[in-house]
Amino acid sequence: MVKAEGLVLRVVPYKDRQYMLYLWTRESGPQSYSVYASRSNPGMLTAGQLRPMQRLEIVSTGAVSALVHRVREMSIHPESIRDLQGEQIAAFSLLAEWLAAVLAEGQNEEAYYDDFCVMLPLALTYGQCLMGLATLLAGLSRHLGFAPGTENYKPGQVLHGQSGRWIDASLEITREDSWCMNPESSRLYCRFLDCYREQDAAQISEDQALVHRYLEDLCRYFQVHIHGFRVPRYLPLIYIT
Repeated sequence: MVKAEGLVLRVVPYKDRQYMLYLWTRESGPQSYSVYASRSNPGMLTAGQLRPMQRLEIVSTGAVSALVHRVREMSIHPESIRDLQGEQIAAFSLLAEWLAAVLAEGQNEEAYYDDFCVMLPLALTYGQCLMGLATLLAGLSRHLGFAPGTENYKPGQVLHGQSGRWIDASLEITREDSWCMNPESSRLYCRFLDCYREQDAAQISEDQALVHRYLEDLCRYFQVHIHGFRVPRYLPLIYIT
């Protein structure tokens, strides 16, 4: 038996009371699990009871195959976030989809997982979900190793996508070798990187339309650095919450 805790990234029902569960686990990074929620085991959660970024505690029997584990016991972690509302569900759905797209199978760093769980409530505050989401995704790019340093940023500069360097906006038209981030998005990206790990980061006041543009530009920046990364399908939902 193997005990683990993890955040829900994806749930895929495939048979009656059976589903595949994709978790970002603290102990082993992203892992796939096979779950059968039978009537004889009331402690198991059905697929409909799970939500994106829900924090779970599970016991598995080990690998069913080389990549899939079978769950024997499952419960919601005492510190899991519960009772999400509309805009929070949209933010957490986007966050889960983004993480599932960039965290490699087996990739693991327990310290970052712990840090992320502490910061996750930033995307929970009603009316401020978008700001918390923007901050968490900036921190994710830092974890993945391609976030720019902020110490050399100067107002008005833009982020050069391929090199990850801040350059003068006037040079953007001469840099045809790579895409450059919008100036306002560059400013916000620098600001979110600086305030990451601050518990009041979601209270930053910014125009919502600018934050939306920043998230679109951040998607493009991820595409530059992660082969095959696609714009998350849940991204449009945060524009109507």
